[in-house]
Amino acid sequence: MVKSIIRVSEHALKRIKERYIDLELIEQVIQEPLEVVDVKFGRKAACRKLDDHYLVVIFEEQKDEIVIVTVLKVDEVRLNRYGFSRI
Repeated sequence: MVKSIIRVSEHALKRIKERYIDLELIEQVIQEPLEVVDVKFGRKAACRKLDDHYLVVIFEEQKDEIVIVTVLKVDEVRLNRYGFSRI
């Protein structure tokens, strides 16, 4: 899932700062996800396990870039609600 550009929306930047998430971790989730599922509005969600939680990155694939819409830290219960099944 390698695209040439990963862009972070203003909303995602706010959430990244609020949740103390490293941008390198977000890139790792996009580049090497545990699983990717389709979510609302034609967007996708990628997840990866980190310590005692999962990092979920909601993104849109556009012509030559990936746009990060938001980023979440979730537990297994919430991960299932998003439709992930490989946990």
